Amino acid sequence: MRTLVSVGRVALPLIAFMVTCSSCSKGGVTQPTFQSAYEQWRSHNLHDYTIDQKLTCFCPYSGQLVQVTVRADTVASVTRISDGNLLPRSIYVTVDSLFGIIRNSMNDSLDIRYNAEYGYPEYLDVNPQLHPVDGGFLFETSDLSVP
Repeated sequence: MRTLVSVGRVALPLIAFMVTCSSCSKGGVTQPTFQSAYEQWRSHNLHDYTIDQKLTCFCPYSGQLVQVTVRADTVASVTRISDGNLLPRSIYVTVDSLFGIIRNSMNDSLDIRYNAEYGYPEYLDVNPQLHPVDGGFLFETSDLSVP
C-alpha cells in the first residue's frame, strides 16, 4: 500500500506537468489561435506592404527566397532576393491568402507559427508528410515592412 501511494505522489505531478507542457510550443511560448492571430493581423489594417517569402513544394522556384510586394491586398510583384530578377506572381501569396489557406484546409494537416508582432503566419506547413511527392507545401514568411 505504501508503494502505491508513493507512486501516486510522483505520477500525478508528472502527469500535470506533461499536460501543461503539451500546450506549449517550442521555446515555451504558447501560440495564438487562428482567430486571435487573424484579429491581430486585421487590427493593423495593412493593405500595402512587402514580405520575404520562401515556398517549398514540388513547383517552380521552390526554396528560393523572394520579396513579395503587396498593393491593395494583391501581389503586385515578386523579386528573387539572390539576383533581383522578377518572378511570376502566381505562386506567391499575400498574408490574407495565407490565412485563407489555413481557414480552408479541410482535411490537411497543418503546422503553423504566427508572428508575435503582427499575427501573420510566419511558418505554414501544409501536409508536411507529403513534401517528397506532389501534395504538401511550406510557406515561410518574414520581414514584413510597410512603405
